[in-house]
Amino acid sequence: MEKFLHTEKELVQKLKTGDSFAFEVLFYKYRNKIKGFAVRLVPTQIDPEEIVQEVFVRVWLRREAINPDKDFQSYIFSIAKNLVLDHVKSAVNRRLYFVEEHFHKDMMLEDKDEPALSEDAEAKLLKLISTIPERRREIFCLSRFEGLSYKQIADRLNISENTVDSQIRNALAFLRREFRKVVVLAFLYLFP
Repeated sequence: MEKFLHTEKELVQKLKTGDSFAFEVLFYKYRNKIKGFAVRLVPTQIDPEEIVQEVFVRVWLRREAINPDKDFQSYIFSIAKNLVLDHVKSAVNRRLYFVEEHFHKDMMLEDKDEPALSEDAEAKLLKLISTIPERRREIFCLSRFEGLSYKQIADRLNISENTVDSQIRNALAFLRREFRKVVVLAFLYLFP
């Protein structure tokens, strides 16, 4: 008869050898803690159970590299933290894509199918827009807030359409880069 596994270290040692029972015990021991962690951090459109599943898939796939002498809880929460950060970055990237393609609609209209930016995110985005160099900001705002075409902007400002295009691309690249920094810094502040 197999000895009952009492300590977490023994469970992790068994997990390293591919013991599915040890894996299951660790899963049930930590799943609610990981889920609670994820609930507080991921956007509402992401299912916290997805984070839990991903954490334990990674644990299983990397089981042979786990050090049983190190704290297992710290190990899995490190995985969870990285997964949450990945999901947040992905959500930001999706939002930035939406901003790039539909900025005017997102900022000015309420659409039940597409949630608007949160007031906090909108305020940060508008603050970032205000830091864009004046001429670039003017071109960007004519495009995104007034809905003018590149040709209309070029005619109004007496510049080429290529200049309009490059200025808008530069503005969007700046906004993507700076908005990501804000999100990553906020995340790092929450989880030093």
